[in-house]
Amino acid sequence: MKVRKATAEDVPTLVAMFQELDRMQRDWRVFTPRPGFYDEVAVKYRESLDAPDRLLVVAEKEGEVVGMAYGEVRIPSRFSDERSLEISGVMVRAGHRGQGVGRALAEEVARFAEERAIDWMELKIFWPNEQAMGFWRTLGFTPRVVQVTAQAGEVLRRAGEFAETG
Repeated sequence: MKVRKATAEDVPTLVAMFQELDRMQRDWRVFTPRPGFYDEVAVKYRESLDAPDRLLVVAEKEGEVVGMAYGEVRIPSRFSDERSLEISGVMVRAGHRGQGVGRALAEEVARFAEERAIDWMELKIFWPNEQAMGFWRTLGFTPRVVQVTAQAGEVLRRAGEFAETG
């Protein structure tokens, strides 16, 4: 297996892999992707190929792209100027999981962060995705900020119930 920077020729394959990832996560998704979203992903990936603060890498086995990861330098807090590397779009194709592909991708992304003197890496995982949660924990990731969601109507209903009983 080989991990390398993606090329423009890889972008259609990577967008298809991103779509596959979206289908896998559909049951956990709160917000529905907007029309044209995958075209935006393709543009983002193409723009990242030459950007010094972004990385798009692929894992290849026998000439086939079997995994991908995207990283982007950002400032995650309004309270600090400290930078982090946000990882997203990590995908390992079925049949290639459990073979070190994800670990190799994460290692390359971490190397990219260290080369830029970035201490922190972050990513978002859907809570019910226990396999991904376990994978990232083995690499030292721990929950620091938890995003919670609720439908507005449900909050109003429950708040009304609470007001009636309490």
